[in-house]
Amino acid sequence: MRASLLTPGLSGAKFSAAVLDLADIEPYLSERGLLSARAVVDGGLRISDLSRLNRVFLVTAEGEPCLVVKLTDEPGGDGVARETAVLERLWSSGAGDGLTRFLPPVVAYDKAEGVLILETAPDTRDLTHHHSRGRFSRALAGQVGHALACLHELSPAAVGGLPGRVDPTASLRIHQPDLESLHEMSSAAVNFTEILQSSDEICASLDALLASWTPGSMIHGDVRWDNCLAFREADSDRWTGLRLCDWEHSAAGDPALDIGAFFGEYLRAWVQSIPIVDAREPGRLLAHAGLPLGRMRPALRTFWDTYARHRRCGAAELSSTLRRATLFAAPRLLTAALEEAQMLAELRASVLYLVPLSRNILVRPDDASAHLLGLRVSQDAA
Repeated sequence: MRASLLTPGLSGAKFSAAVLDLADIEPYLSERGLLSARAVVDGGLRISDLSRLNRVFLVTAEGEPCLVVKLTDEPGGDGVARETAVLERLWSSGAGDGLTRFLPPVVAYDKAEGVLILETAPDTRDLTHHHSRGRFSRALAGQVGHALACLHELSPAAVGGLPGRVDPTASLRIHQPDLESLHEMSSAAVNFTEILQSSDEICASLDALLASWTPGSMIHGDVRWDNCLAFREADSDRWTGLRLCDWEHSAAGDPALDIGAFFGEYLRAWVQSIPIVDAREPGRLLAHAGLPLGRMRPALRTFWDTYARHRRCGAAELSSTLRRATLFAAPRLLTAALEEAQMLAELRASVLYLVPLSRNILVRPDDASAHLLGLRVSQDAA
């Protein structure tokens, strides 16, 4: 059950978000009445650091709600404030037909400290973890399709006036970093960017996608497996429940970007499971992929079929969306490759191969949809 926002009651804290760390989480929650003394003494309290772009902590204890504590990692950052505003707007508006079942309940937002507290289900795990055993759930893929279909029914005006600014088209300009971004890149990331810029086909295709960008609905803006949380439904041992998290990138945008990002997650996992030893001959060991595409396609088909079933639009528009979504899988792959390159001293073959794969998707999207994803684009959309 969702609690209301508690902004006024959480604003006078002695802890500063600038220094809040794992050791501060228990007293922070206890002082605000969000964690009982029993949980601390004998409730098996466990606090896990799940930080990525923001500082995120998972708090679990016997008989207590499972909490996610999220705070902005940068001084003056507004990501947490924006995510809170998005979720509050979606919850208070009803969020269209059925979307609220996929939203994390908001427990509290501490505006002064920049801390957002969400409730999650016990034993929650993201799809990256869930898929690590090589099993790709059709049920969970369908849940993501349903959630995105409901979200994309919302007008782009639904995100008007929110705090902070986000640019959902940033991935389409990955080949055009500004000077500040270049200075922050590792040598491997700079090398990767140079490789992108040397491909006229990739650059021209990304420019064309940017030119055709249409903010037709509200979008999530960061649909990666890490942001899709699976949980067991009540009175069931099956992992069929799903919530979308990390809404700070939500904006008015092209629905195909969200769908393409989800497609790209499967393709990236496939490529990274191939034992590529020579980037010049990546196909030599395709048959030895630890996560073969054939095992993923039933989930991809369920995702798309569920999305199409819940979108209130005609067949021609759906076909066009599928074609554009296939194209948008490429910038998702390139973004993932750049993120990995930023952590490397030198480029790996598995990172380098995402470049020709992305090029092939951008140049031949219909073939990519059919032969990689196992989905077919109607010729009317070509």
